[in-house]
Amino acid sequence: MKKRYVLKNKKRFICFIAFVLTSMFIIISMANIYGYKEECYEVIRVNNGDTLWDIAMRYNTKSDIREYIHRIMELNKLENSEIKAGEELIIIVD
Repeated sequence: MKKRYVLKNKKRFICFIAFVLTSMFIIISMANIYGYKEECYEVIRVNNGDTLWDIAMRYNTKSDIREYIHRIMELNKLENSEIKAGEELIIIVD
């Protein structure tokens, strides 16, 4: 014989469900707000004597410098790290 569950306190049950749903909504909203940030790009002109390392030191605030340089090279389709004064580079701004 199957056992049936009887709800004894409907107000308490409704309050509990409302609390759980509200908590889930808040957690999901906070995850969306702080979870992902789209990258911003900026075009800069290379000055005389600049290297990719110098540019990365100047603009990178969060990630590893080597990864940042690699991403700059990918964005600008550079085959090696040679850059010339007057060249325009797309960089990631944090």
